[in-house]
Amino acid sequence: LQQMQQMQQMQMQHMQQQQQQMQQQQQQQQPQPPPPQSQPQPPPPQSKPSQPPPPPPQQEKIDIQAQMAELEKMKCPLHAKKPKAVCRMCKTYKDMLDKIQAQGESKKSSGGGSSAKGGSFAESDRSGPLELANPKNYGFAGLLQTHITESAHYKSLNEIETIEALVDETYQYANSIEPYMPNSNTIPSGLFVCLYKFFTMNLDGQSLKRLMNSQESPFIRCCGFLYVRMGLPHDQILGWLGEYLLDDEEFKPAPDSEGKITIGEFVESILSQDKYYSTVLPRLPMSTKRHVEEKLAALGQNRKRMQANKGIIEVFRESNVRIECLIGGEWLPATVIELDDDPPNRPKVRAKLEDGTEEYVHLGLVIVVDSKVKQVSRRRSRSRSRHDWSREKGRSDKELVEELRSKDRDRAVCTNGKTYAKKPLGYKAQCALPREQGKAATKLMEEETTVHVSRKSSRRSPSPRQEAFGKRPSAEHQARMQQLFEKYGNQARMESGGAGGSDMLDRADVMRLG
Repeated sequence: LQQMQQMQQMQMQHMQQQQQQMQQQQQQQQPQPPPPQSQPQPPPPQSKPSQPPPPPPQQEKIDIQAQMAELEKMKCPLHAKKPKAVCRMCKTYKDMLDKIQAQGESKKSSGGGSSAKGGSFAESDRSGPLELANPKNYGFAGLLQTHITESAHYKSLNEIETIEALVDETYQYANSIEPYMPNSNTIPSGLFVCLYKFFTMNLDGQSLKRLMNSQESPFIRCCGFLYVRMGLPHDQILGWLGEYLLDDEEFKPAPDSEGKITIGEFVESILSQDKYYSTVLPRLPMSTKRHVEEKLAALGQNRKRMQANKGIIEVFRESNVRIECLIGGEWLPATVIELDDDPPNRPKVRAKLEDGTEEYVHLGLVIVVDSKVKQVSRRRSRSRSRHDWSREKGRSDKELVEELRSKDRDRAVCTNGKTYAKKPLGYKAQCALPREQGKAATKLMEEETTVHVSRKSSRRSPSPRQEAFGKRPSAEHQARMQQLFEKYGNQARMESGGAGGSDMLDRADVMRLG
């Protein structure tokens, strides 16, 4: 023990000597300042253009990432996958994680703000690429991703390097919103091939807004909506897509489809469902689903109100018309400043509230309360509906949300099994499924394999007696039989025998041949 203590003391002394030597070397290397009299006036400090200081948002992001990296080291090694409430290390880790997340949210709320027009999402103003939730497969199912990357269409897109060229490609080849081509389970559609290529190009907020607001083709807009739903984090989806729920632009989802749908209905379907045709969309957590339900509950009556307001749209072009706007779940009194119908399928009203602030409100969230407009509307509008949605508030959002959730609970009780999307099949299992055939191929297979059998009559065959009774001999046959009877019958013999005819009656008939 004494030897070990001596060795430790010697090591400590050696380390102290090394530290002193290092300090002396650093002092010697530092240049001594010249005397103040001979020192010229230094030039004003200039910022180095090569290394500009990082902006505050990036610096905050770097700090949060550093804190998260340090927090990962404090994670419990025994409960790395699923923390337990009993473990002390898991409790400490959870408390620190909540603290860091609260700091990040407070910085976002204090620093960022939405634009006044339409309440567009703040991420659209970013110049850098958008953050993706899953940069490996971009939210695509494994089989669909394999089909896209191995398709000839996707390989031909390797030459495209600009977003404008890819938008032109989408305009030219996207004619359906389905993930696969008609009558095929292996050939991806042009829309999904271009969508996957958009993910590889790392779009920014402005480019994504350009896709969703495109006036060239509704399929380009659907490509932008699917980009948001499949690629972006779940807490940003509603902020991007909520504005387009009342969009009434109509289009055919496929060339051979009979009916049409609106852009708002398409956005509603990808928000409310986890399955998209034969593929599966990324599942939303329960907290995000509740926000989506609150947004979709009053969508039906808001669409009716928008159609009613479009019938009297000239009223909103006049200034100082008294209206009420639905903002934050409450109806607030306001006056019209102007009508912004730049996108005709998504018009908005610029309204001035009582507190002096100005807001851009969608036409489906506005009612008219001016008495003068009410008299004019009675003369002009004579609809069969009992409700005048341009002036009635309808049911409250709270009632509609409760009704929607009660229906979902009843559906979950009445249905068998789970209502969420099933697990996607693997590559081999998908290849083993029967492939769909076209009309021409199906008809050809039927002609080659089907044996046409003549249909038998359902009537019973007649009996031999009925056949004999039903048949009548011809006149020639009757005449011939008469000749034979006259020649060989009893009557001819009686006539030829004369008086001996009576004796012949008692005798047997004899026929002589030859």
